[in-house]
Amino acid sequence: MLCFEKLNAIKGFDKWNPVNAHQNNYAWSMAEMGDYIYVGTCRNMFTSMLSLAKRPLLGQVQTTGLDNNAEIWRYKKDGTQGWQRVFKTHPYDKSFGFRAMTVHESKYSTALYAATIGERVYIYKSIDGVTWKKLRTPQVVGGSSRSFASLNGRLYVSTLQEGIGGKNSYLYSSADPEFEPFKLVMDPHHPYFQKDKNPMGGIDALEVFNHKLYLGVSGENGAEVWRSMEGQPAMNKWIKIGDAGFGDGMNQEIMSMGTFKNHLYVALTKKFPLALFAPLGFDLVRFDRCDCWELIVGGRPMKPTHPKTGERTTSLSGFKSGFNSPFNVYGWQLLAYQDQLILTTFDDSVNMKLMRDVFIQRKEGLIQRIGQEKYQQLVCLYGEIICLLEKYQYPKGFDLYVSKDGIHFRPEVLSGLNNPYSYGGRTLLVSQEDELYVGTANPYEGCDVYRGEIIGCQPYFTDGQLQSYFEQLEALTCELQCLYPDLIRLLSELFVTSKK
Repeated sequence: MLCFEKLNAIKGFDKWNPVNAHQNNYAWSMAEMGDYIYVGTCRNMFTSMLSLAKRPLLGQVQTTGLDNNAEIWRYKKDGTQGWQRVFKTHPYDKSFGFRAMTVHESKYSTALYAATIGERVYIYKSIDGVTWKKLRTPQVVGGSSRSFASLNGRLYVSTLQEGIGGKNSYLYSSADPEFEPFKLVMDPHHPYFQKDKNPMGGIDALEVFNHKLYLGVSGENGAEVWRSMEGQPAMNKWIKIGDAGFGDGMNQEIMSMGTFKNHLYVALTKKFPLALFAPLGFDLVRFDRCDCWELIVGGRPMKPTHPKTGERTTSLSGFKSGFNSPFNVYGWQLLAYQDQLILTTFDDSVNMKLMRDVFIQRKEGLIQRIGQEKYQQLVCLYGEIICLLEKYQYPKGFDLYVSKDGIHFRPEVLSGLNNPYSYGGRTLLVSQEDELYVGTANPYEGCDVYRGEIIGCQPYFTDGQLQSYFEQLEALTCELQCLYPDLIRLLSELFVTSKK
């Protein structure tokens, strides 16, 4: 059984300034160096993401009075020092979060690297964890990064022009970007660039597996996975090993990848933003070392496709999408720990009331877009979803599932570690001391970091408790499916209208 200890006395870390602490919504990135773990935060998630959007769905969001400058905090693993803020971005950078962080060793130094999200992406480097240098990276395109990777002495970073996904693949490489400028690995404007030998969509995830670099790539026709042909990735030397959303064209994004027992695991998320507004559960696939993939978690495809790289069959675990819960829209993190695979989710259930309330607040603008009748129908549908969640006593908050073989999963957490507002297990880290750290996403109150350990072999939930949970979940899902055709139709019309 996994038992967890919360490491922060106040949500968002800043016990000297609770107002500031509350604005640290996500433990958005996490890394370990020396005696400390480091956490990069997201500030004011809802307002920051909506204000960043070029065409905000719900209108302009005012951020006056908010401090949106991203922060980095650290914690000494032996507990002798509390949380210490070691860096905060300057207002002129307009960076509201550190979305990716890693340690990379070069011939010059072993250093921490952290990448921002905002109007443009900035990359910072620190050798001691306290002094942070903003690297000169004028050649790096985009406003965000979700992933770093270190392979064969080189640091790789992928960037995005959109919050998630996009149409362009930006992958940069350097031995040490402080001394060697980042270079674009695949340049679509190069005269020898070959479309069929390079990824073309936004790169949401990077993972090193089997001595190669693997890319999780978004696509309108379905998410893809590409791998480098060699240990040093290069243009025109990529192989597409997963395509067409792995049998479901609605699987358009890849939230996470992780390795476990000679397999690469890939968590697939449905089309944005539909997957958030009409919650749609994620799928999970895995690859072996021969590039063959199989479905581990997933149900009947919403948009059947015919992948060229393999065939979608029934899920090996027996779980439908989202571990049978449509509210588990992301498999947000995947990590091996003490001979088990750990998977954390983003559970969207707590946001249903927020969405309904925001629609009510934006009534006039939404009526102008879709009309009075459709607006009333949309608000009523959210009201019915909220009632169903209460009727079946759905446990809100992120889930954490474990597996000893990578196929059979069992939940250890079903309610955000007893906090319904902690809707995501956003970051996972296993330290050199073989301790598990979990960073949460909680825009309502502020984020937490937990340290976990396995105590005994007794599972957290009894078989009877799990049977009751999944029976209730099945009944909830059955009623929910009756609402979805109208909900998806109205949302699709609203999203299309909002782009005009």
